[in-house]
Amino acid sequence: MPAQQNTPLVSPAKALQKVIAEQRSGRLQIQDINDPSIGWRVYFGAGQIHFAESTMGCGDRLRYILRKHSLGLEGLPTPADATSDYPLLCQYWQAHNLPLNNFRKLLAICTQEALIQFLAIAQSHIAFEATIGLDPLLLSVPFRQLILPVRDHIGQWAQIRADLTSPFQRIFIHDREQFLKFVWQEAEKWQQLQGISHDPAEATCLYDLAHQLGIDVLELAAGLQPLCRSGVLGVQPYQVITQEAQPVIACVDDSATIQQFVKLSLESSGYEVLSLQDPTEAIPHLVERQPLVILMDIEMPKIDGYELCRMVRQVDELKEVPVVMLTGRDGIIDRVRARMSGCTAYLTKPFNPQDLLAQVQKLATEPVVSV
Repeated sequence: MPAQQNTPLVSPAKALQKVIAEQRSGRLQIQDINDPSIGWRVYFGAGQIHFAESTMGCGDRLRYILRKHSLGLEGLPTPADATSDYPLLCQYWQAHNLPLNNFRKLLAICTQEALIQFLAIAQSHIAFEATIGLDPLLLSVPFRQLILPVRDHIGQWAQIRADLTSPFQRIFIHDREQFLKFVWQEAEKWQQLQGISHDPAEATCLYDLAHQLGIDVLELAAGLQPLCRSGVLGVQPYQVITQEAQPVIACVDDSATIQQFVKLSLESSGYEVLSLQDPTEAIPHLVERQPLVILMDIEMPKIDGYELCRMVRQVDELKEVPVVMLTGRDGIIDRVRARMSGCTAYLTKPFNPQDLLAQVQKLATEPVVSV
């Protein structure tokens, strides 16, 4: 859930309670900060819970749940690339004309399993979307009714998270010698260790391993936790997330207040802000980072903005980079001096975040044209 990465950290339990107390309708999305490849979503209507699921790994999770509870859907297709449980379950229910009561029970079980996992998270990135709903809507249950039977599991998973973030994490044998020693000493636990690979590239997630062994995933995680903590078993994320490089915008300004304002205005829109407060040291950093746009104050100590802009235009690697002057001066002479120094655009203080963002977005995608 990349859109949530710039949101503040929030307790999922408190966010859930707030949505329920305000009787809101929509969808809450939760991203695990300890493993960004793992996410959860929960659907609400008037404060009632309609469904909860994972945002990835649907096949692994569903296969485990269906085998554990034996509700007559063992033949349900669970494609590896599925990103939502709900349409898969509804299509199977409609195609096979399954009893509605049994199907609602399965929806509740899937929801409980998801609630356990994300309520065990202390803090996460959370986003709420007010217009998202389910079609068809088949479940509407008070939160208390769902959570009371499984609340002890939440506390147990919260303790396990120090070593195993969630049942989606993949494990493999990291220390072969110590692993064999453990198996020799604890032969009765061999069942839980079958199916674990020595190859990190073939590491198995806990949901899949629990499905293969036919045991509860919480029991499995609790049994493997000491081995993970001691380093006998290695732990990997469910998926490796490749972070795309954020476009860089440089801000050369000796004012910490302006630097903070620029960061708040641009970082939430996916830009990385390179803050440079000493204009005498700016050029090497600008050459190294190659920003899309350079924001520059005119009134700075040692070197003013006009002189620094001229210096930028003399550097081959920077001469085509748009330069925006940030200044409280708005006279015709100031604009002429800015043009002669080679600046591209001019923003007069005070300006609002929307104006700054619009100017940056415009210049980041257009050729350099001086003011």
